[in-house]
Amino acid sequence: MSWSGTTAQQIAKAVRRGDADAAFVVDHHLRRIEDHREADAAITGVRKVESLAEAAAVDEIENRDSLPAAGVPVAVCEQLPVAGHAPRLGSNAAVLPIADTDHRAVQRIRGAGAVVVAFGRSSELGLWPATDDDGNVPANPWRPDRGIGGPSGGTALAVATGAAPIGIGLDGPGSAGGVRTAAAACGIVAYSPEHVPADIDADPDHWLGGHVGVMATTVDDAALAYAALTHRAPRTTGDPGRLRIAATNIAPLPARVDDDATKWLLKAVRSLTDLGHDTFRAKPRFGARLTPASSGAWTCAAYLRSLKCGPDGLQRRTKRLVAVGERTYLRGLFGGVLGDGNRIRRHLEDWFDQEDYDVLITPGLPGPPPAAKEWSLEPLRANVAHLASAAAFTAPFSLAGLPALVVPVGMRSDGAPATVQLVGPPGSTGRLFDIAAQLIAKLRPRRYAPGLSWD
Repeated sequence: MSWSGTTAQQIAKAVRRGDADAAFVVDHHLRRIEDHREADAAITGVRKVESLAEAAAVDEIENRDSLPAAGVPVAVCEQLPVAGHAPRLGSNAAVLPIADTDHRAVQRIRGAGAVVVAFGRSSELGLWPATDDDGNVPANPWRPDRGIGGPSGGTALAVATGAAPIGIGLDGPGSAGGVRTAAAACGIVAYSPEHVPADIDADPDHWLGGHVGVMATTVDDAALAYAALTHRAPRTTGDPGRLRIAATNIAPLPARVDDDATKWLLKAVRSLTDLGHDTFRAKPRFGARLTPASSGAWTCAAYLRSLKCGPDGLQRRTKRLVAVGERTYLRGLFGGVLGDGNRIRRHLEDWFDQEDYDVLITPGLPGPPPAAKEWSLEPLRANVAHLASAAAFTAPFSLAGLPALVVPVGMRSDGAPATVQLVGPPGSTGRLFDIAAQLIAKLRPRRYAPGLSWD
């Protein structure tokens, strides 16, 4: 039996009961990384010695019942600090000094008994919905001519190919839709937690600084990872009751929504209706400033993140975005003339409340994943014209900070994965996981792409 391809829930249960050694499980995943070429371009570092030692330490704990993620291998976005390793902000030009301590999300997931095995490639400064750098262009496991999304595309691909059952990646405003864009491209589950500071207007640096989301191949595994990150006991998905669910295929940001995206959205909506929910065609209200606010957040995030490493050596597209963001940020346009996520959030909260909707469902991507090519060599204009639309459905909810979840529902006619996005008002995390579990149970999408095997 190979532990690679086993769910995180199964691994944790086996390790807690003593039916499997964490070191044995981790070794299987390390071998998976070594033996499969699809990981080469996706993974920028492997913690072979450290992860085996940490797994052995988990095995030595007498009472493992308190470890919800005991022995579970985890892939981490290369931008998140892990003690003893240098965070790489998506390119060789943006490598920070070796970290003394773990990122808080890494601390928490390791505290739950999980073991960090590898680092997934990211787009530069976490800005782009495609992942490539320095000639490395990871291929989509469903369609090799398509890419893996971004910004945490390498981590998504690691999860989608069995290198780890759980991934944690960069999320939040200015992050190209966070983990959901990459997960939608790779056909896996991703959850972007609700995140909102007390006052966005007074603390834009915190709001734009980035957050962490989770990725997995099952809803229960994503819920387990989220529980670990929030110091909560894992919850089992259940019946959410009869809900009012709004659906739209109208992209909030400029993008062409193709027929396949609409077809699978309608199929998901019909499934929700069959499950007893009330479904409605609707158009969410973002307010008049969504597009300028999104652009402002994106460019300002580029400028603020560039301060960590300096602009020298950054990709041409990134340098241009940083220059625009510097002017935007220093002139105080974000949060002023351009609007900000706080205002977008208020519009959406009012819409959910006034229309009495419990959940909104949209396509995950407006079309197939972006082409597998060196987008990092293209100028900013080409990236905006041909790439940015990939985050048209995901980015607005990162900006608003509402809880959002991407879930696979099938396979498009072109062979790429079909996904939908579920978004809820504040406090709806459990509801989103419950509905996602219902959808997967009803539609039974593949966990892994055709052609992947575990010998």
